Amino acid sequence: MDVIQYQIGPCTLDCSIMTLSCGSQSVKLSAKVFELLKLFIESPDHIVSRQTAIDIIWDGNQGVGEKGFTNSVWLIRKSFKDLNIEDDLLLTLPKLGYQLVLPICAISVASQQVNIAEEPKPARILPKWIGISFGLIFVLLLGFSGYQFKLSHQQQTAQLPVSITPIKNKVTNFEGVEEHIAVSNNGNYLAMQWRSGDLLGKIYIKDLNNADSPLKLISFGEYEEASPTWSPSDEKLAYVRLSTSGDCEVRVRHLLQNTDSLIAEGCFYLPYKRVLSWSTSDENTLVFAKQLNDRVALFAYSFITQQVTPLTQPGKNEIDFAPHQLDANNGVAFIREKSSSMQMSLILQNNENQLIDILANKVTIVDFDYSVKNKVFYVNHVDAGGLAISEIDIAANLVSTITHEGLPSSISFSDIANTLYITEHISKEYIAQVAYQDQKVLRTISSSSRDMYARYLKSSADVLFLSNRSSLWSIWKNNQINSKNLTKNMGNAGVVATSPTDLSFAVTINADEKQTLFIGNTESELFESVDIGELAAENISWSKDGKALYFKGTQDDKSAIYRYSLNHHLEPIKFGQGNYAVEGETPDILYMSRFNVNGIWRFDARTNQSIQITDRLAKYDFGSFYFENGYVYFVERSKLEDKIQRINADHQVQTIMTFPANSIRKFFGISSADEASLLLTLKVANEADVTSYELPVKH
Repeated sequence: MDVIQYQIGPCTLDCSIMTLSCGSQSVKLSAKVFELLKLFIESPDHIVSRQTAIDIIWDGNQGVGEKGFTNSVWLIRKSFKDLNIEDDLLLTLPKLGYQLVLPICAISVASQQVNIAEEPKPARILPKWIGISFGLIFVLLLGFSGYQFKLSHQQQTAQLPVSITPIKNKVTNFEGVEEHIAVSNNGNYLAMQWRSGDLLGKIYIKDLNNADSPLKLISFGEYEEASPTWSPSDEKLAYVRLSTSGDCEVRVRHLLQNTDSLIAEGCFYLPYKRVLSWSTSDENTLVFAKQLNDRVALFAYSFITQQVTPLTQPGKNEIDFAPHQLDANNGVAFIREKSSSMQMSLILQNNENQLIDILANKVTIVDFDYSVKNKVFYVNHVDAGGLAISEIDIAANLVSTITHEGLPSSISFSDIANTLYITEHISKEYIAQVAYQDQKVLRTISSSSRDMYARYLKSSADVLFLSNRSSLWSIWKNNQINSKNLTKNMGNAGVVATSPTDLSFAVTINADEKQTLFIGNTESELFESVDIGELAAENISWSKDGKALYFKGTQDDKSAIYRYSLNHHLEPIKFGQGNYAVEGETPDILYMSRFNVNGIWRFDARTNQSIQITDRLAKYDFGSFYFENGYVYFVERSKLEDKIQRINADHQVQTIMTFPANSIRKFFGISSADEASLLLTLKVANEADVTSYELPVKH
């Protein structure tokens, strides 16, 4: 059927008259702008590079095409904005070009709609490497917060009772990222961390009563600062500061006296985790996350005694963060990352030190706040593969869900204004296979969803990767023609590991509150569960001969690196606090990272001796390294750039390629491919602004 119209989001493109319309409004497009928009619609994954557009639309005329392409992209954005479509519909994809991200349907002459973006196809190989803008990580993730990358959760089957559509208003619109937001108790000010480009994150205050007011910097010095929280009187602001050596300090800024003081040292901090909270009713108590040897616990600091006392008792490899002291009668609430189950819970610890699950066993809980007036929690968490904001009462009953846009991250609620403030990100990931020698892009995998953490299958040259294209986090296979879901409807998948010798792969699947380790086959698409007893497996890799798996196993508050032979023999590796392991020169040599510690270690299983070969791998990049042909490849980060480094047996380090800072996804951002290239998970340039959601008044 001939297509004469396309539905692009809420708008309609009429190809016969080159008109874009939305409701009663319409915009006439020039010929070149129309051709470029149609090229986006018809291209795989709706991605178009500058050079491709110049070759097709401007007949390869480089001089005219360069200017024409830039102008046409601007006019496409302007046309949609003229139709009141404010969201940026064209994402800049580093090394790829631009991607049209609005949903698209073709309309035939018979007025039958066909979804043309249902099964994403791989983008064409591009002739140029386009510079990468500064990106976040969020969010992961946003949505994927957590020192350990955890991708398991209990499938939600209960129907949500109420859906609230609040009144939305833009609070900030600055270039860069506004994070760790905290509204003052009087509702007049918003404290936040703001960063842009390669600048360090600093603490700023925004006047909420003056929309045009600039951000006010409240601290100085060359330090990373984050996680602000207001005292009950709003006269002081506590925050954490990271020294150049990475040491964490809890500090308090006295806003009236304009003085700053050190409160405690040894606190815990990771980007996009809130780690500090002032009591809502007690000016003299501050709660913060403190780094211990093998866990992160919450501690309370008393301004009266100037003493620090433990508040929570996490297990080994567990992390307690995002504390909230509710009120005098209800104790403290916090998020706990539980390594033993690879899940996260929002927990209320009452005044009798009893633990109550407010929201249990979720793949990720990003942040939350508590309304003292309404006696409810507002929680940002992953649910069925997407981010949800839920209103939950103190008895752990789901009250409502709140309609939101973008990728929400930190949240803060004002009881006085009955308004929820949310940081919303524009961010996504994509996968690139890049040659070592000339950094040529050999393959890209991108969609309107999040595609990440790829592994190369040498036997078929297929790439397996993690994606939320379906309602669950699943393992997909890309064969350079199309992508297929291999774990459809099985549950939420973790990061995959591929065999170096055949078509097998290993992955953990979480379903019905149970985690199972599977070995699958990409050709037969059959799965066999692996009996590892009561162990919970994560961070999987294969031996070089394809006859064994390595993984981090946790049971009863204890964890270790294990080797599982496919002949069903399971044995622990005697390496303390092991987090991720890959086989080296021989089966007796392993390269490992440690839980919550920077660096890579070389472990000799014959002698049970280990030596640190580098301290340049950040603790949150614990899975971003591999061994290949005598070298260990790893990610090294600075405030200016991300580097792919390799280190040889003599501990000599060589830079293979560089990217702008924070371009590579944390946790498992790189992996080996065909010995002449590697796979990277890269992030689209990130922006984040604060939006307010005024909620209906409760009666």
